[in-house]
Amino acid sequence: MFRLIKNEMNKIDIEKEIMNSNEEYNTIAFDKEFLKEEDIFKEHKEAEELDIERYLVKTGEEYIGILNYGMSSPRFQKPWLSLIAIHKKYQGLGYAKKLYMAYEKLMKDKQVSCIQIAVHSTNEKALNFWTSLGFIKFDERTYEGKVFFSFEKDLS
Repeated sequence: MFRLIKNEMNKIDIEKEIMNSNEEYNTIAFDKEFLKEEDIFKEHKEAEELDIERYLVKTGEEYIGILNYGMSSPRFQKPWLSLIAIHKKYQGLGYAKKLYMAYEKLMKDKQVSCIQIAVHSTNEKALNFWTSLGFIKFDERTYEGKVFFSFEKDLS
């Protein structure tokens, strides 16, 4: 159903289009509706520093989303899902849940026993989504002036 395409600097326009279709998320995460090329470059640099694998998600000939994850989170050294973003025109079709389930299967195949995520405390849509998938809040922290909730899901 999905193909994961390595997200590299030469695909920055695709990533920017997907991210900029999600103005509400951008406002929560970046304090602006639309990201510029330099914002995407900054995300790539941070991902490299944190050893995050970055993928564009394709179905058919269409790029529909982004999946970013790491195998060792900076705070807890556990596998973590950094980002799932679905292009606005493909939202409401079940793609986020299906993409998450594909990611969870990938982690189970790697014999991962749990997955962690951090969610902006003000992102109600995301908080509802992740808790509906079985994630449980275990921590709260402030980073760069924003409150995040840390969640974990047991895969064993």
